[in-house]
Amino acid sequence: MQKRFYVVLMALVVISMLVAACGGQKATPVPTEAPVVEQPTTAPVVEQPTAAPAEAAFSVGQVTDVGGIDDKSFNQTAWAGVQRAVEELGVEGVFLESQQQTDYEKNLNEFISQGKDLIITVGFLLADATKAAAEANPDSKFAIIDSNSSAPNVKGLTFDTSQPSFLAGYLAAGMSETGTVCTFGGINIPPVSDFMVGFTHGANYYNQQKGANVEVLGWDNAAQDGVFAGNFESTDDGRRLAEVFFDEGCDIIMPVAGPVGLGSAAAAQERGLAVIGVDTDSYVAAPEFADVWLTSVLKNMDVAVFDTIKAAMDGSLTTGDDYLGTLTNGGVGLADFHDWDDRVPQELRDELAAVTQEIIAGTINTRTGEVGGVAMPTDRIFTVGQVTDVGGIDDKSFNQTAWAGAQRAMEEMPVEAIFLESQQQTDYEKNLNELIAQNKDLIITVGFLLADATKAAAEANPDSKFAIIDSNSSAPNVKGLTFDVAQPSFLAGYLAAGMSETGTVCTYGGINIPPVVEFMIGFQNGVNYYNSQNDAAVELLGWDNAVNDGVFAGNFESTDDGRRLAEVFFDEGCDVIFPVAGPVGLGSAAAAQERGLMMIGVDSDQFVSAPEFSDVFLSSVLKNMDAAVFDTIAALVDGSLTLGDDYLGTLANGGVGLAPYHDFEDKVPAELTAQIEQVIQDIIDGKVDPKATGS
Repeated sequence: MQKRFYVVLMALVVISMLVAACGGQKATPVPTEAPVVEQPTTAPVVEQPTAAPAEAAFSVGQVTDVGGIDDKSFNQTAWAGVQRAVEELGVEGVFLESQQQTDYEKNLNEFISQGKDLIITVGFLLADATKAAAEANPDSKFAIIDSNSSAPNVKGLTFDTSQPSFLAGYLAAGMSETGTVCTFGGINIPPVSDFMVGFTHGANYYNQQKGANVEVLGWDNAAQDGVFAGNFESTDDGRRLAEVFFDEGCDIIMPVAGPVGLGSAAAAQERGLAVIGVDTDSYVAAPEFADVWLTSVLKNMDVAVFDTIKAAMDGSLTTGDDYLGTLTNGGVGLADFHDWDDRVPQELRDELAAVTQEIIAGTINTRTGEVGGVAMPTDRIFTVGQVTDVGGIDDKSFNQTAWAGAQRAMEEMPVEAIFLESQQQTDYEKNLNELIAQNKDLIITVGFLLADATKAAAEANPDSKFAIIDSNSSAPNVKGLTFDVAQPSFLAGYLAAGMSETGTVCTYGGINIPPVVEFMIGFQNGVNYYNSQNDAAVELLGWDNAVNDGVFAGNFESTDDGRRLAEVFFDEGCDVIFPVAGPVGLGSAAAAQERGLMMIGVDSDQFVSAPEFSDVFLSSVLKNMDAAVFDTIAALVDGSLTLGDDYLGTLANGGVGLAPYHDFEDKVPAELTAQIEQVIQDIIDGKVDPKATGS
């Protein structure tokens, strides 16, 4: 067996050398930043309100997002707050329009050079530029709409828009005549998706209360994903998206996309349908479409901006913290029905009033749809940042599985989460420092390779909290999230040996590091245990416990490498392959599919995460990182999180496991299934040690 192992190993080494010489291609990770919408290059427009007195001692500057000051949405609403301060408080207020995202820094620096007493930036997309400007100019004061404070001299102005959006969803469901309502966003960022989450939960709550079956198109809370225009400017995009939805039967639409939504309003007007506006009362802001506005979800940014300016003037403004607008404090709300006033039934109005009180009382959680009991606190949003390894957020493996836990936390708790992708290992430190500068309540790093960077960041920032997947705690402020993957890998080896028709199975890893090798050790021990229990002689290629070495792709990105490695193994007679290499394994799945062979996935249930290869996945070794991440965030929120120690996922606590057989359910013999069930119990009872038995 050892001789054959080394023959295969040498063949693979030669292939890898040839690939390196030829410059093998690797998958390009998905960028984390929203796409930049190109605009004509023009100088930013500076507007001076006529009402500002020349002797004004207090000056305010507003930097818009790319939607423009007259977007009839968030930029214009925020500017209304400045204009009110000009009229009532005697301040001097000006704005600079950003024609494209590259204008953010330039406009901020212009106001800083002018010595503005307060600089207001409008929108989540200005967060990085605001943070950089604030850190470089600690004597200046900043406020940012739709983002948390990122520095001691920044005030975050945030809004729980899921609350009024929940009401809007309930209203839309109650008013729909077709039984179908819809929504879409501008760009997939939390301040946009928050509306869509609440809207969908509201429609679902209407269904529960009324025994109805109103369908929501454009957003899925289970998947935490939906339809997005990709910008906040193009009314043509808004029209096209609305027309697609209307053709699908939607009769009430809620676009969360600034001026893009005006295109949807035009389409609705032509068809005699209804629209729910966002940010401001669209009936007032866009009267040309007055007949379509059923209501609007109000994010009272003008009030927040005015109050912030007033506090800055009288010396009561606190920075380094956040304001949260809710139904309770009037920071958010639902606009009047206006032209629809006579069409909204009194019964539905009464129900909306009751739902409003339930939200305020905390018996309805608009972020989760939960009803009854004690809702999670709504006076604070907990912020979480995830730093990925180089496989990318959509790796259908460990990065994506970990992110699913953060996404679930956003759905079920008052949590705002973002991720930063690492394109290469040198990005680890940079991404960690970025999240530290943003004062995230918890920073989660994904993978053993981030251990050194996480440890260094934790030691340099003892007041920050960290959790790391696949590594033990390295500092008093770090939670280690570890998994005994040898246990389910042992089961996978036993299953593979029992299902092999050629008597040869195989495995390989991405990089030779402990969290990878542990899978391979357990897998071989499982094969060996099957042999001893069934008097068989199934052979394993790709790993040898005796020499503690095996075959590795050298990366977690290249599907081409995964295909080539699998083809070598298949040529040697392997008919069940177990790649422990993230996205690299998808190349092996493609090769297995072509030859009608079997594969065992890792980290997540790959039958679900990679359905294009569903016919090859016999099972998957589950490392339930999503559950570990969710539980860690939940502990942060409820105050029970301990640091400086480790969580260990096992078969006993459900932290690891073996996925269902799915399409192979009828092909796995009942006797083999029964044997595996017994092995599971023996591992839990300590009768079988997956790290030692049969090695």
